[in-house]
Amino acid sequence: MKPPAARGALLWRLLLFLAAQPLAGQSLTGRPAERASVGVDFTVESNRVFPALVDFSSFGSLSVHKAARFDTGVSLGGNGVFFVVKTFAKAALSLKDTPLSATVHYIYNGLPAYKTHIQTLTPMLSLNGRWAGTSVGPAWHFTVFDREAAIVEPVFAFSAYVNVYNTDRGRIGLRCANITDFSSGTMGAYALTAYSALGISKRCFMINTITLYQSGSVGLAANYYGFSYRGGLVFTW
Repeated sequence: MKPPAARGALLWRLLLFLAAQPLAGQSLTGRPAERASVGVDFTVESNRVFPALVDFSSFGSLSVHKAARFDTGVSLGGNGVFFVVKTFAKAALSLKDTPLSATVHYIYNGLPAYKTHIQTLTPMLSLNGRWAGTSVGPAWHFTVFDREAAIVEPVFAFSAYVNVYNTDRGRIGLRCANITDFSSGTMGAYALTAYSALGISKRCFMINTITLYQSGSVGLAANYYGFSYRGGLVFTW
């Protein structure tokens, strides 16, 4: 039997091998990132605090010379009692012919009825491959209640994915993360997501995600928080 150090080295080599496969970038298929895309979706969520939440989102992306990518989006929703506004903007710069990229991610979450505003700034380093990848970096949450001074909360942002299917026809995989385009969680609040993007036509993809949330973890113990389903369409060209 291999010693623990040897098994650890073997695991790291396997992860690097997976990440170094032909790049998928953040595109929906195994092809190089499309020049541009737009999409719409809806999300239904149920959790321990609110049994029913619904929001609708629109988003888009633009790639420039295959090295720079810009993404933005807006989401509106709530549960009939309160209204939620979410927006994000993201800029990524990739190193030519490598799986490495650097990203600056800005997120805004607002509850107008409660005069609550949360802004998050996250610089991240990413290793994105066709079959697996990960992104890590510090995140700063700036929370303002009414006119009070901002509360600054530094946390660690993490995201990792594994694709089990990735071709020109679409993608299916799993992701573990405490950050998404529209939200950023606390240190231990990681969510497990099963996702798919399946081609309806050459330029249109149907996206589906099912996410299980937990409110925090200590060691290997996790506390259930809620789940959500997201579905929509993405058009690329």
